[in-house]
Amino acid sequence: MLAELEPDLVPVVDLHGRPLSPCTMEKVEQNLRDGLARFESGILHLNYRPLAYRRIYRQVRQRDGLRCAWCHGVGSTLEHVIPICWGGQTSLDNCVIACRACNHSRNNALPDQFIAWTGFRPTHPVIVKILRDQVGALQRAQDKLQSKPISACTSKEEAQMWVSYHSQDSNWVDPLPPNQPQSRFRADAKPFLEIFLP
Repeated sequence: MLAELEPDLVPVVDLHGRPLSPCTMEKVEQNLRDGLARFESGILHLNYRPLAYRRIYRQVRQRDGLRCAWCHGVGSTLEHVIPICWGGQTSLDNCVIACRACNHSRNNALPDQFIAWTGFRPTHPVIVKILRDQVGALQRAQDKLQSKPISACTSKEEAQMWVSYHSQDSNWVDPLPPNQPQSRFRADAKPFLEIFLP
């Protein structure tokens, strides 16, 4: 399969040598510059586990169905209750299903801030557990970020945060949450009544 690539595309493999979608040389250079991969024998070897993200998404979707954990409308995206930029992990105890409007509007806001904006009263056990001790959850997330290897990261964003946190020339600072929702959220929005599948 790797030999059948177009000449301008570079083969990509995960930590276990499984082939992933090929990429351009520009993406290779970006991944190398960001410290997310190594380039050997013409193949880009990722330092993180992108296929694990899909596994977690399937497990969360099986647990939550297609219901947004925030507004209770129809949801399909994987939402990190403690955002990745705050050290949140892609794991069953930090992820829920959310609609695109809630997910995008939240941006990097912490759960209590998003609830203050929206007036939502989430009942999802993952959110409720984190809200009980959000400060402790943030500290545990950053402790995990410090102790885990990059190979435990399940997405490019998580790996980029790991590199930033562990960089010798970078001062780690907590991200500043936005002052208001960042995109399409409307407090008076009504959930979809049907799911349309292609």
